[in-house]
Amino acid sequence: MFIISEISPQFSGDLATAEQMILQSKLGGAEAVKVQLYDPEQFNKPKSHAMDFETLKHLRDFGDHHGIPVFATPFASKFLDWCVELDLKYMKVAARMHVGFPELTRDIMSLKKPTFVSIPADMPQEDVDKIEVVDYATYLYCVVKYPTLVEEFEMPDFANSRFHGISDHTLGNSAALFASAHGAKYLEKHFTLRQSFQRTGELAHLCSMDMNDLQQIKNTATEFETLRRVMGMDA
Repeated sequence: MFIISEISPQFSGDLATAEQMILQSKLGGAEAVKVQLYDPEQFNKPKSHAMDFETLKHLRDFGDHHGIPVFATPFASKFLDWCVELDLKYMKVAARMHVGFPELTRDIMSLKKPTFVSIPADMPQEDVDKIEVVDYATYLYCVVKYPTLVEEFEMPDFANSRFHGISDHTLGNSAALFASAHGAKYLEKHFTLRQSFQRTGELAHLCSMDMNDLQQIKNTATEFETLRRVMGMDA
């Protein structure tokens, strides 16, 4: 399973904390680290959520130095320009962007870079069908709720849909593991150094994985992939 560790905004603007999260994500088995780029006023978030160009560049360089790419979800054109200037390895279209930021979504997709595209679980099927399927995109099913209770988890049929994995906000690890057992090849999940690091405006700590969780998900998902292969379930 290809795992994306989402560290933003859980590091509260503290560079040392962000670096620690990147290192732990690498050690835990993640393939990539993602941050969010937005002006806090856009979403009524604390000022500590703001990130400038030099911070993004530093995190990109720090990740490259330690062998794990850092990329971003840009929520404005200026942030997309930063991603292009830094030649980030991946791009991301968030679930809320299809309706809230359609022009920005088109601009991201027009780059034709490897792009992770989250599609909200509550989007009407006729609207999902309007989203073009392209070979440079990886489509993630997303229940948009911070946090998602286990009983609220939803999952597509990975073998018979466009979806390759999930963007997961579910409490605990069960949803990620359940999706892996049923064929999900990709997982995006928030990361934290400690779930109790909860602050106003940072609900993602509650549905985040720490390094131990990440290791468990990675190792168990690898075993699930082996089981699916030997049982002919991925043929």
